[in-house]
Amino acid sequence: MQITQLRNATVVVAYDDCRILIDPMLADQGAIPPFKWLTDQRRRNPIVPLPAGSDDHLAGVTHALITHCRKGHVDHLDRAGTRWLRERGLPVLCMPGDADFLRQRGLNVEVLGAAGPTPFRRGTITPIPCRHGEGWIGRFMMHGYGYHIEQADAPSVYIAGDTVLTDDVRRCVTERKPDVSIVPAGGASMDFGAELIMDDKQALALAQLGSGTFIANHLEALDHCPVRRATLRERAEQLGISFRLLVPDDGQTLSFA
Repeated sequence: MQITQLRNATVVVAYDDCRILIDPMLADQGAIPPFKWLTDQRRRNPIVPLPAGSDDHLAGVTHALITHCRKGHVDHLDRAGTRWLRERGLPVLCMPGDADFLRQRGLNVEVLGAAGPTPFRRGTITPIPCRHGEGWIGRFMMHGYGYHIEQADAPSVYIAGDTVLTDDVRRCVTERKPDVSIVPAGGASMDFGAELIMDDKQALALAQLGSGTFIANHLEALDHCPVRRATLRERAEQLGISFRLLVPDDGQTLSFA
């Protein structure tokens, strides 16, 4: 199994005969308005382009998997990503609450079960609830789901989605024991309110709980994610878990036996 970090939350999980594209944000650099407005250093999103070689990574995609997409969450499915999926007619796996939204955009929707595992390939996909922000700011967010993917011929993968560190997230890591967990670590926040996803401290705390490998993303791609890769790598080294918490660059592929 291979996992390629494209940009922000956009990842390709590749098996021998199946390549799953997670949360495609495929817009050109600067095509999306800023998420933070009360700053004199306002930047349009994404703040970096897709990495070189992205077309090659996308060429063999067989499925897409969406963690959340309504309420303006274009950093997980933007117009460019929607158009790319529609033109290819690829199966788009999602939760029931997102199905009509995606069908209205002409996508080939396959709905996952909300209450437990859904059969997929030679295994299952199980939804894990997210909490996309605490307090009053969380009321305005689409909380969505992460996914635990188990396959008979590959390591298990937990895709956390946009979430802060919750009991559901902790239980997934400690009880399901995924071999690989892809977790947000950018510490995203708007002009007001609490953080919307895990920051470096929460991502590191989660990695210390688990027994598998952790991959940090949501880094250095959007104007409201302040955590730097160098910071996360340095703190993982200080805690002695740099072997467990990996911080790939955009375009980097990691292989797991």
